[in-house]
Amino acid sequence: MEDKASGIEVRLVKKTSIIIGAVIVYIIIMAAGIGAYFYFDQQQKVHQEQLQAQLQQQKEKTPEELQREAETAKEEELRRQAEEQERQKREQRRKKERELKEAMKEETINGITYYKYNWPKKPEPGVYLRPFVMAGGVKAAMAYEIYYFYHINDPLQTAWINGDFLDIMAGGETTTVPLDYTRINKHMASDAEWLIESYSLTAAPNVMAAFKRILATGGGSIVYYHSGGKSRHHDLSATEVKRIREMMELYEILAAE
Repeated sequence: MEDKASGIEVRLVKKTSIIIGAVIVYIIIMAAGIGAYFYFDQQQKVHQEQLQAQLQQQKEKTPEELQREAETAKEEELRRQAEEQERQKREQRRKKERELKEAMKEETINGITYYKYNWPKKPEPGVYLRPFVMAGGVKAAMAYEIYYFYHINDPLQTAWINGDFLDIMAGGETTTVPLDYTRINKHMASDAEWLIESYSLTAAPNVMAAFKRILATGGGSIVYYHSGGKSRHHDLSATEVKRIREMMELYEILAAE
């Protein structure tokens, strides 16, 4: 009997302990909830007080102060819009620059990068205007090559011209470029079957103006000649006009950087 009573007593003690533990946990949870409620309530009151203080401060400002604030806010918004527009323009220029360069070859010599198209070394006999861009110095520069190619089977039989002038004709105007004969590049095949004369020049303002007339009218022509001697005439093709346009666009992008 004593053992049975002892067992009952132990079970009662365990139940009592469980109940007490549950009550303690409940009290802790309630205390935490009440603490959180008061914390958030206090934060809300602080926020409301700050809003009221700001509103009161607004009410206390003079019309002149309010106007100045409005003007400052407007100026700030205009500045932000201008910065965003400039950022978009830079992105558009970078995208256009990448697109233009994809069709060109780059070659860097002595710190100067040359952007050129892959022109044929032996085109149909005649004279050609080949624009290119130089970058990497003080600033970008627009340039061009006068390229004269002659083949022994050419019916015009102009052979060596030794040109000292180039005329660029577009939009009803003619731009004459004097050529320094000491800067001519000449090459002839070992069997004399073909020969090349070329000049590489930086585009002077009058030549840039001629390029712009070519682009404005969608065409033009050139004459390479020796004063009082032989000459070759060439009408610019659609591809040549397109490449002048693209080189001008690349030059303007790089010159603006």
